[in-house]
Amino acid sequence: MRIVSCFSDIKELGPLAEAGADEFYTAARELPAFHSGELPLSRLPGAIELAHSLGRKISVAVNALLATATVRQLAAVEKGVRRLDDAGADSFIFASPYLLRMFSAPGRKLRAALHLSSVQPVFNSRAAAFFARFGVSRFILPNQLDPREAGPLLAFCRERGIGTEIFDYRFFGCVYVNGRCQLHKPGHYTTRRGLPEGAMCRVSAGAGGLVRPLPPDLPRRAAEFPGILARLERRLTPCGAPRFSDAAAFFDLLSAGVGYLKYGTRRDAPAAKVSKVRAMRAMISLAESLRARLPAAAARREFIAEMSRWNGGGL
Repeated sequence: MRIVSCFSDIKELGPLAEAGADEFYTAARELPAFHSGELPLSRLPGAIELAHSLGRKISVAVNALLATATVRQLAAVEKGVRRLDDAGADSFIFASPYLLRMFSAPGRKLRAALHLSSVQPVFNSRAAAFFARFGVSRFILPNQLDPREAGPLLAFCRERGIGTEIFDYRFFGCVYVNGRCQLHKPGHYTTRRGLPEGAMCRVSAGAGGLVRPLPPDLPRRAAEFPGILARLERRLTPCGAPRFSDAAAFFDLLSAGVGYLKYGTRRDAPAAKVSKVRAMRAMISLAESLRARLPAAAARREFIAEMSRWNGGGL
């Protein structure tokens, strides 16, 4: 399994490569992405050149779920994407079917590969077949997808040579993240401290950061609030791993042939990025070494036990 790491400064590329990142990805400020890009588009050609000099590939996320609507806006998006395509970007991460269609059409096809963002979640092989017709070469799977449910989808991808990618369950912001999630909107919860506009829940609201859910419709059920709040706090903050995204799920997805593990919290400090990529490399090495020397069931049990002891387990 290979590691795909985010970056928000060109200076991070060398240390991240040394820590074990096999590929990089980022977003440009001028292009529509689910999470705003930290780099101006004008600096990305330099990042692409440096990544290639390190022997690494680089992707650019243009993964806002809804494509900009006006002719002028779409022309600007196409101009920016083609500039980066000409500069050598290895792939673009899209969520909008419209943009996928535009950049896979005869006469407008990109040189770079097309990847489908988890922001446009694909949960089954029929959805995969829809997006595969655009020539998508990798699906970034949603964190909500259970490994067993992913079986037919992964089989579809294996048969067609389509790559698959997951986020690291410990180091990504939110189990619910996709283009339709609204839980990061302040109207859905209150906090002890303010959150920046559009902040993702699990990144921005630390342990103890949630005060209460919205006022209940049924005051007589007030005794249930502590339990509800505990579940919300566990799911919306870094208190624990998202449902479906624990050590067992990671091992099962690796064993099923998922080829890429992504670290995606671009706002982390540079030192934190390096530390987390190293931890991801160690986790992958552990899983692969156990699979190589133990029967499948025993390797799975040992991996789960080891991860439960490792750095608090993140479970």
